[in-house]
Amino acid sequence: LPVRRSFIVPFSFLSPMNTLIAKIPVNVKYQAVSYATRVSASPRSASNLFLPNKSRTKWPNQCFATDAERGHKSKYLYFRPVLAVAATVAVSASLYTRHLREQKLSVLPLAKDSGLLGASHASSSQKQSAVIQLQSKYNLPTLIETITRAGLIGSTKSVKDELDVLRKWHADRGYNGGIVVRDLSRPLFSTNYGHETRDEESGSCSDEVGGNMSARECYYLYYEIHSNGETRQQLFCRGTTLLADVLTCLQTWFVYDEELGCRVHYGFNKHANRIVEDVLPLLVPPRRGSKGEAGRINHATVELCGHSLGGAVAMLVAIKLRKRGYFVTRVTSLAGPRFCWGVEERNLLKKWLPKETIRIENDLDVVTFLPPIGVSVGDKLWFAKDQAYMLSKDSLSGENNWSESLWLNLRLFETILNQSKTHRVISYVNRLEQLVKDMNNDLF
Repeated sequence: LPVRRSFIVPFSFLSPMNTLIAKIPVNVKYQAVSYATRVSASPRSASNLFLPNKSRTKWPNQCFATDAERGHKSKYLYFRPVLAVAATVAVSASLYTRHLREQKLSVLPLAKDSGLLGASHASSSQKQSAVIQLQSKYNLPTLIETITRAGLIGSTKSVKDELDVLRKWHADRGYNGGIVVRDLSRPLFSTNYGHETRDEESGSCSDEVGGNMSARECYYLYYEIHSNGETRQQLFCRGTTLLADVLTCLQTWFVYDEELGCRVHYGFNKHANRIVEDVLPLLVPPRRGSKGEAGRINHATVELCGHSLGGAVAMLVAIKLRKRGYFVTRVTSLAGPRFCWGVEERNLLKKWLPKETIRIENDLDVVTFLPPIGVSVGDKLWFAKDQAYMLSKDSLSGENNWSESLWLNLRLFETILNQSKTHRVISYVNRLEQLVKDMNNDLF
């Protein structure tokens, strides 16, 4: 630390090595302190800039500063007014957007008044609002269990352990169907997948199950055949886990997809195509009835859910499956980013999604606002501050479109502090469970 000239001699006597320090010439001490002050960027220079010349402390390095150094320091004085104006504008804009956002939040429909737990919760005033269209469409306990199942994948170090965890979790909760875990590192029906490898020297065999850790499991399929002959198929897409997933999210340019007939996110669409081609042999093939309704003859239904990257991919996979004739009944996107280009694309794609298409988002989760030029599809359950709001897909195209704006809803400092926590599955589960408690308390 820089010290004053009068403090050097007392400090030398207080030092344990005072004998050695006393032998050092005084001018060498001054030069050492001057060099340390310039290198360490001490607060001395910043504090002296705001003091008059007569009140400035004469530190040792000022005695040895050259004219070039003094001129270099004076150049930064011209940037102070510019920085002050920029800071004032930024703070003023932030305060204005926060105030405007508070006003708009006050008129949004609350989720606890939307009838998520059943139409019997609706009051007379609710029946007169547009939110009545969402009543009984979604069930919160079902949503909680669905997104919890989506968060099970990607939690272990190997695909084999992942399969054991999934089996145990479903068996403990009364799920008696089958589970297929896919990592997409090999073709589904490759003769080398799950094969035995023989060590030529020892002659021992080992069973390789998903050994390629560079391509961890991408999704898992749960299927169950009920007593009435209905086949229920549920597809859960994994979120961002690997470096390859991050690179997929960064491929943010929008390209035209001939199958969808619009422009979509390149990385998400490429990932969705891989899943579609891989999962088709596992699904019950669609059949058409006399009225041309797909999937009604064999009663085979498909449901999809995904978290983060998996949420956007689940939306695209659902659209592609419906275009192929599969009977998709429900799609749930948890903290999913945006995957289509604009309003026209959103209006086109929402026709191919089932009525029960919901995305669950948090205003402190910046992933749900990325990329800023994209849009999402479906009804929106939005956690903003201490409240939960329910926005229909039709209102998001009109008066509530502001809730999709990154620039109006971004709270930079709060997002930086809470992003790692709010984006996790368990954070959304806790918010949904609290919403259930609040709704039940209102009933009694």
